[in-house]
Amino acid sequence: MAENRSTFEFKQFSLHHGNPGLKISTEACLFGAWASLHARGLCLDIGTGCGLLASMMAQANTECSVKALEIHPEVAILASENFEQNPFKDRLQVIQSDISVYHSEMKFDFICSNPPFFTNHLPATDPARHMAIHADHLSPADLANSIDRLLAAEGEFAVLYPADVLALFEQSLENLGLYINEKVNVLSKPDSPVLRVMARGSRKEKLYEERSLPIKNELGDYSPEFIELLRPYYIIFPS
Repeated sequence: MAENRSTFEFKQFSLHHGNPGLKISTEACLFGAWASLHARGLCLDIGTGCGLLASMMAQANTECSVKALEIHPEVAILASENFEQNPFKDRLQVIQSDISVYHSEMKFDFICSNPPFFTNHLPATDPARHMAIHADHLSPADLANSIDRLLAAEGEFAVLYPADVLALFEQSLENLGLYINEKVNVLSKPDSPVLRVMARGSRKEKLYEERSLPIKNELGDYSPEFIELLRPYYIIFPS
């Protein structure tokens, strides 16, 4: 499988991705950059895949240490190999485990996840890909319960979901004393439908904020906000 892997080169690190698991997507990079603005202290990346979000958090905040959880053994190995070549490797740790059985003595200051979201969907033929995209391995309710169990009293969490699946996630939060404090609707272009929603929350019922962020403008160029968020990471955006 390794011969079919791709390599994504960022400014401060590079990641092998795909085969096993999913390839790095634009919306995942955007979410990682946005979530990393809020990362602090002891962080948990649920479903790390190749290690994208964990690496971005470690770059953004030198005080962060990140535990990167991955259920699929081969994908966990891929993340471990990526971290070994990572300049922030001393603050990154891969844990091969199902979040539902994962136990930590310490609570986390920040938890992020780009979780699987397909429901009632045809199964993927590759087991690693199936785990990465299908919610039967990590439902919105499972994720909400895991965040509640592992989040510190003053901690924050961030997730990336399609809008309809985020609504299911929010329903699960209601009974746990967890609240969404901010939503950013990700659009391909300003007049496009909502592609994904980046949501940030906590145990505190704060003022609710919602806005939109297009990846590209009407002309097909990257939007100013996208460029500013990804500037620390994307080689194509000069510092």
